[in-house]
This record gives sequence, C-alpha cells and structure tokens, in this order.
Amino acid sequence: MNEQNATSEIGPVLRFFLFCAAADPDLLVDCPKSEHHKYAGVGATVFFTGLLACFSGGYAIYTAFDTVWLSIALGIFWGALIFNLDRFLVSTMKKSRNKTKELIQIVPRLILAVLLAIVISVPLELKIFEEEINEKMFYSEAQKVDQLDSLYSVRIQTRQTRISEIRARIDAKQENRDLLYKEYICECDGTCGTGAKGRGTECERKEKRYLQSEAEFKKDKLEADAEIAEINKVKESLALQNIQERADLRASIADGLLVRINALDDLPSGPQIAIILLLISIEVAPILVKLLSPYGPYDHLLKTVEYEFEINEITSINMRNQQLNNKLTVMASIEQSKIEQELINNEGAMNLIGEAHLELVRDQLKIWLDQEKRKIREGAESEGDSTNQA
Repeated sequence: MNEQNATSEIGPVLRFFLFCAAADPDLLVDCPKSEHHKYAGVGATVFFTGLLACFSGGYAIYTAFDTVWLSIALGIFWGALIFNLDRFLVSTMKKSRNKTKELIQIVPRLILAVLLAIVISVPLELKIFEEEINEKMFYSEAQKVDQLDSLYSVRIQTRQTRISEIRARIDAKQENRDLLYKEYICECDGTCGTGAKGRGTECERKEKRYLQSEAEFKKDKLEADAEIAEINKVKESLALQNIQERADLRASIADGLLVRINALDDLPSGPQIAIILLLISIEVAPILVKLLSPYGPYDHLLKTVEYEFEINEITSINMRNQQLNNKLTVMASIEQSKIEQELINNEGAMNLIGEAHLELVRDQLKIWLDQEKRKIREGAESEGDSTNQA
C-alpha cells in the first residue's frame, strides 16, 4: 500500500523526465526526494537537447529543400535520434565508488557528445547569423556580376579600340588629302611652290595627287564606315548578351546549404566558437551531472537489483547445469546397466555355443570310433575267411 502511494506521488511530468534520464521510477519510490530531483534534472537536460536538435535539424532541412512538411518530419526524426543517443549515453553510465572507472566510462561518451554538439551547432549558426550570411552571399553575387561586367567591358573596349584605330586611320588620310588640297590651290594661285599663277605643269601634277588622295579617302571612308557599323552591331549584340548573361547568372547562383556553410566559414570564428562551446556544454551536461553527482541511494538500489539479477542468473545456470549432469549420470547408469546385461547375455550365449561345439566334437569322435571299429572288424573277418580257404 505504501509503495502504491509513493508511486502515485510521481506525477506525469516528473515521470516523463525520469524516463528521459532512463531512471527506474519503481526504484526511485524507495529513494529520497533529492534523487527524484537529480534524475529529473538529468532527464530535462536530455529532453531539451533533443528539442534543440529537432529545431536545428528542421532548419537545416528547410534550408536545403525549402519544404515545410519535409523539414518538420525530418526535424522531428533528427531530434528523436539525438534524444535517443543522449538517453543511451546517460543510461549506460553506471555510478561507482571508483572514480577512475567512471572516468574511463565517460571518455568515449564525452567524445560522442562533442561530435553531436558540433553537428547540431551548424544549423543553429546558419540561423543565428542569417543576416550576415545573406550579406556575404549578396556581395559574392555582386562580385560575380562585376566579373561578368568586367568581361563585357573588355569585349567592348576591344571593339572600341578597333573603331578608334579605324577613325585615326581615316583622319590621317583626311589630313593628308586636305594638305594636298592646300598645296594644289596655293600652287595654282601662285602663293607657294613655283610661284607661277595659273594651271601650269606643277599645278596639274598637284591636282592629280589631290584627286587621287580624294578618291582613296572616299573609298577608305566608305569601307571604314561599313566596318564601324558592323562593330557597332557587335557591340549592341554584346550588350544584349551581357544583359542575358547577368539574368542567367542571377538565376543560377546557388542559395543552398553548402553555399551558406561556405559563407559562414568566412565570418569571424569567435561567435561561432562561443556557440559551439555552449552547445557542447549543453550536450555533455547530463553526463557531467551523473559524473559529478555523488553515489546515492538510487545507485545503491540499482546495483543491488543488478547484483541480485546476476546472482539469480548464475543460480539458474548452475541449477540447469546440475539437472543436466543428473540426467547425464542417469543416462550413463542406464547405459552401463545395458552394457552389463548385454555382457551377461553374451556370456551365456558363449557358454551355450561352447557346449554345443563340445557336443558336436563328441558326436564326431563317436562316429569316427564306430567307423574305425567297423574297419577293424571287417579286416579281421577278411583275414579269417582267407585262412579257412587255405
């Protein structure tokens, strides 16, 4: 009756946290309230660590797949997995009066807890530093666009340089034509050259040179204008191409989990290390609580129950071995009796066989004796008959 009353005092919330700590409520019934509170605290730490992992994993999945329901389902699964691992770590730690043994037990569990904390911390860091990551990604995107614009500028500059070269060549021809024209006019005016006014031989020669230069200039000007027009068309095509490439680049820029993690790595490491250390402290808290807590009544009861179970198992095994030995002894006795009976039976059979064989030998000797006697009588009778005839 007292045990039922004590069990009923453990409410559903406390019982849930005791379940999270992998503690046995039936054993805690006989322990002081301090043991209830200690293991409830351990269980609460395990539960909230799993809840934190649930939110962290859900956000990571949402960042990767951008699907709410999938993120909720996989987040709950991840949280349950972390919760189960933490509960396993806590449940496998057995309190002992030997601290060295406890430290040996805790080392692999601490390593696993640290790894879990690092895994959980990444999605949380992505969410906490979301604005900074978005800024980094914006500048990264702008840098890629600037690189594309730089490439476009180089392409345009190459065409513009070609246009400048063509115009410089045409301007040079135009200057040469104008110079020849001035020489031709001034020669004909008599203001330069030979000084003879009128259309003399020199005036006609310079006129011919000017007209030839004019024809070459017009021809080159037409070709240059056509080439410049073609280059301008290429420049317009490059401008349209640049607009399309910018749109394609913005559409193709990744915004996934890996890109955000890379952007996170570019941020200062101090805040990230602080978050990781915080999560590590939360993750290892249940283990440290069990390690630092003194050897209490619950641990003593648990060790007693486990010891009694071990003794019962050993006793049961010994009893089964004894029963097996008894069965083997009985079976060996029965088998020995069968062998002895068989030997007795075999001995009687051998005696019967020996007597039968002896009787056969006697009969054979009797027959042989009779045959020999008959031969002797027949030999004596034949000798008597031969004597009578004589």
